Amino acid sequence: MRYYLLIIILLIVSAGCSGSKKRKLESEKGLKVQFGIKNFQMKLGDCDKADGDCAQVDMVYPIVEAGVPMVKQAINDSIYSFLIQSLLFEGFSGEFSEKNLNAAANSFLNEWQTANSTEPDNAANSGWEVSVTGEVGLHTPKVVSITMGAYSYAGGAHPNSFVSVLNFDLKTGKSLTWPVFITDQVAFEKMVEKEFKKARDFPQNADLTDEGFFWGEKFELPANFELQKEGIYFWYNPFEVAAYALGPTDFTISYDDLGKLVRKDRIF
Repeated sequence: MRYYLLIIILLIVSAGCSGSKKRKLESEKGLKVQFGIKNFQMKLGDCDKADGDCAQVDMVYPIVEAGVPMVKQAINDSIYSFLIQSLLFEGFSGEFSEKNLNAAANSFLNEWQTANSTEPDNAANSGWEVSVTGEVGLHTPKVVSITMGAYSYAGGAHPNSFVSVLNFDLKTGKSLTWPVFITDQVAFEKMVEKEFKKARDFPQNADLTDEGFFWGEKFELPANFELQKEGIYFWYNPFEVAAYALGPTDFTISYDDLGKLVRKDRIF
């Protein structure tokens, strides 16, 4: 349940932030890249009243402020990609930058204004919101993990919340994928499937398709995972492998349990 807490705590922090002030992450000194924290906020409408018609964007996120230019650019592009795409109803083509983050936020606010003007009596249009929080996790000389949690409501049947974990190779700035540090894909997937069933309180002989997971397809590794000090954290977002009502699935497998299935030398 780690990311439920992350989203709740950091959204409370973001609600009190404004402007684009930055602060250093002192714990990152001496490593290949240096992070700072940026705050971003935009509002439109009567946001000062609890029941006022309003749309708002609140974001608190890490950004690389110093390091090898190629690596810095690659990581920051990925962060801004997540931020921008969390605001848009359609696809985005263009540079992932702070400038375009402003443009995307304005687009979101304008969409709300149009919807609210067209249907002023529709309660679903009274308040729209996108809140994003980011946190730097494991940071070694070889890799860094960044967790981005998002909450959004734009007039639908229910709000949406999801987590994206960005893992980077600090030599290249490229995103880390499973094959980079897994030695045996088949054995690794079997272990992860076993832990998935434990996390869902299913017997080990359960058929996950019959239980409503993986949309009738075979078991798959999650799109999001976090490299941690003691093991790997696995996170399946709501609607990733099952109906939204079933919620997310998360669990951790220690490096001790993973043994030689993982190349720790690629991480530490």
